[in-house]
Amino acid sequence: MHGAPRRRAMSSQEHPETLMRVLALGRLAATLAAALALCPPALAADYPSQPVTFVVGYTPGGAIDQSARLIASELAKRWKQSVIVDNKPGANATIAATAVANARPDGYTLLVAASSHNLNKFVNKNLRYDVEKSFTPVALTVEVPNVLVVNAGSPYRDLGQLLAALREKKKQFSYSSQGIGGVPHLAGELFKIRTGTDILHVPYKGAAQGMTDLMGGVVDMSFPTPGSAMGYINQGKLRALAVASNERLAQLKDVPTFAEAGVPDYLISTWHGLLAPAGTPPAVVAKINADVADILRDPAVQRAMEAQGNLAAKPLTAEEFRAKLSRELSVYGDIASRIDLSGG
Repeated sequence: MHGAPRRRAMSSQEHPETLMRVLALGRLAATLAAALALCPPALAADYPSQPVTFVVGYTPGGAIDQSARLIASELAKRWKQSVIVDNKPGANATIAATAVANARPDGYTLLVAASSHNLNKFVNKNLRYDVEKSFTPVALTVEVPNVLVVNAGSPYRDLGQLLAALREKKKQFSYSSQGIGGVPHLAGELFKIRTGTDILHVPYKGAAQGMTDLMGGVVDMSFPTPGSAMGYINQGKLRALAVASNERLAQLKDVPTFAEAGVPDYLISTWHGLLAPAGTPPAVVAKINADVADILRDPAVQRAMEAQGNLAAKPLTAEEFRAKLSRELSVYGDIASRIDLSGG
């Protein structure tokens, strides 16, 4: 039997040629790696080189649409590129979110999301995307903290007095909201969790009727946004007891935060922000975030936001925005484990 054929030894003349080929391939690989490493900054430097689309899951004219158009207009001035607002209302903004989740992750299609984005995880069991994994948080644009208000004729002058009455349990207290699964509803439930109190939820079809019944003494309290309550507060018909934010509001500078009033870890707000499809280059995200932050610091933009009934958000980095959304999901998940948020 013959053994396996012996491999021919390479001649000394062949070694240099092979070595040169190996070295050339190595140089090519190093060049490609360097080029790939430089791609994100180069892409960010060129961005945007074509029109950008903001997809809004709400009808034109509302608070979310108005803030989106303001930011879009300001970015268009900076970028010397069109920023198109594309309204895709319906299904509690999930149609718009689905469209952006399936878009190319290049920074040219962005979702203008709001508080309902995270809430949809708990109120809609048939989402075609993951509220976290399908998106990259880009920039928070609007944040409006909820406010605890009572009838101006009630005996409760501050949060401490209201809590004392709640804990005495001499009567059944109630709070109004604009409907099951909305932020004011969650604000009321979170208040019950943080204070260990029992308050009956009375949902209405919209904020106006709930405010009317609060002023009429039908319900005892509510947790609206300042935009829904400020007019009544200024007219002396409602009294604000606490604000659900880390800092006091300029419009309600005499009203303490919940932490100042003795209820720590009570933060809840209505927000708007920009989300990109998952996988969008970090350098592009950082560029959009930085430009939006500069816009939000502009006093003229802040005044325009207030005229819309919005409040310009304190600028956050993209990672800080991600952390905020993650904390909010955790809070909403805790509430959803205790009550049915679907309204079914």
